Amino acid sequence: FCRSFKESTGLSPHAWLRQHRLEQAMNMLRDTDESVVSIAAALGYSSQTAFAAAFRKLTNETPGEWRRRTR
Repeated sequence: FCRSFKESTGLSPHAWLRQHRLEQAMNMLRDTDESVVSIAAALGYSSQTAFAAAFRKLTNETPGEWRRRTR
């Protein structure tokens, strides 16, 4: 499964899921006034810290910085 998934998407299942969740987070940060904590919880992150670390790894910005820049 993993090999076929990676051949078709270019990402491992875990990497694809992480990217998908962070894309959802970006949409929520841009389009809603929900708090970062609420967004992290809605997307299944165990804590705001874990969410912020994953977000920063992808974007080189914290969720708050990204939200301010894109609004």
